[in-house]
Amino acid sequence: MSPRKAAAIVASIYVVMGLLWIRFSDQALYAIAADSALLTELQTFKGWAYVVITGVLLYFLVFLALIRERSLSERDNLTQLVNRHMFRRELEVELQFAEEHDQPLALLLVNLDGFKQINNNVGLKAGDEYLQDVANVLRETFVQQSLIGRFDGDEFGIALSSALWPQAVIPLVEQLQQRIRAIQVRERPNLSLTACVGISLFPRDGQSIQTLIDAATLALDEAKSAGPNQQRTYKSAYGEFATQRSRLLLDLKAALAEDQLSVVYQPQFDSKKHTVTGVEVLIRWQHPQQGFIPPDQFIQIAEQNGLITEITDFVMRQAITELNEQGLLYNDVPRVSFNVSAADFISDRSRDRFARNLSLLPGDWSIVQLELTETAALLNFDSVRRVLQSLRERGVQVSIDDFGTGYSSLSTLRQLPIQELKIDQSFVRDIASNMNDAKLVRTILAMAKALHMRVVAEGVETSAQASFLIHEGCHELQGYLYAKPMGIIQLATFLKNLRSNKNQV
Repeated sequence: MSPRKAAAIVASIYVVMGLLWIRFSDQALYAIAADSALLTELQTFKGWAYVVITGVLLYFLVFLALIRERSLSERDNLTQLVNRHMFRRELEVELQFAEEHDQPLALLLVNLDGFKQINNNVGLKAGDEYLQDVANVLRETFVQQSLIGRFDGDEFGIALSSALWPQAVIPLVEQLQQRIRAIQVRERPNLSLTACVGISLFPRDGQSIQTLIDAATLALDEAKSAGPNQQRTYKSAYGEFATQRSRLLLDLKAALAEDQLSVVYQPQFDSKKHTVTGVEVLIRWQHPQQGFIPPDQFIQIAEQNGLITEITDFVMRQAITELNEQGLLYNDVPRVSFNVSAADFISDRSRDRFARNLSLLPGDWSIVQLELTETAALLNFDSVRRVLQSLRERGVQVSIDDFGTGYSSLSTLRQLPIQELKIDQSFVRDIASNMNDAKLVRTILAMAKALHMRVVAEGVETSAQASFLIHEGCHELQGYLYAKPMGIIQLATFLKNLRSNKNQV
């Protein structure tokens, strides 16, 4: 109850009691009093009694309101976990106890991967319910000697006193990540999220609240940089890494402004005819001081800082322009594949972005294929589906990249206009020697065949891998065994040589 509501209740009670008192008290006094002196005493008592009674009621209701207000100031209203302010106060007590008794303490920061997409695409109510489910999982996982709080949005903190490192903490963190991954969004049963965790230890990583929180934050940033569902324990080098990422972000903004980025093309081949079926367009960054910077070092930074849509637009427009100038579109290059991110589908305006880029094509849009990962498709599912279905009406094809590495169900993915599945190179690498990878690839191929989908295997580097995939019926192959990524001039020469060799045969 808020103080304003409590005051309104007190005022109402005061008015009602006053009216009743005025209406009936004098009649009662006249019935009791036999003489005027007694009547005067009773009237005086009546006045004091009214003041005392209303005063007690006022004190009682305001006391309840203050208790309620204090509770709200200490706890998160949605999850009933302690809030950030109260977490720090109680953590101070825990640290003092740990220091006095020479005991270790672990601080965990938990951040949900892609939570904003639930609010954006399923609704705020679904997001609130999901956070409540996460809070319940935290309580169930850390039931003893733990302080649990919710900070801002989808970030939580856990302090484990008397922490045994790493015998107790790491298994608990792994258990927590498994349980969070098992939570299903109630309005979207096939959608589940993962969580990254950053860990700092007292007294090793710091002896004050702020140093421990800063250390855990750096560890969390490292975990998020490594991808979804990761955990990291603080290392002194993380501070330097964070500085490097900040500097890399500034350099990336400059690279976009100063045309330091370029594109390369990796051909894809028909597994039986050995002809080129298309090219995948890849981004490259040649830093003026540091030289070549691999995409896996800056793409995630771009996604986390709102630059990925600008990169996507650059790649599409640059590739279409280069391929068109070389006369390769619709001739030697029958399909052009572009990698897209979940951030490319934030709103329906994404459709207009893609349309502006594809308007550079000299012909129809059926030559274009958009590749997105399972995770990207699910995090922004409703918007992804609307945009892709609209583009599909114009002929654009859709491929699910890195298939088999996510946590999606095919029934969900089938709601998208998918024409192709790409087997992740992590499964291709040991396909000739690892029985589990071989079984998984066979399963994907059989499933795709039943659903009339094309399958491309990426990362093919050896003849043994290629032989296995061809024997099992994989439609297309991509990898260093056939061709490395190359610039537009090299691609034109490569395709010309292939055409010449074919004509000579």
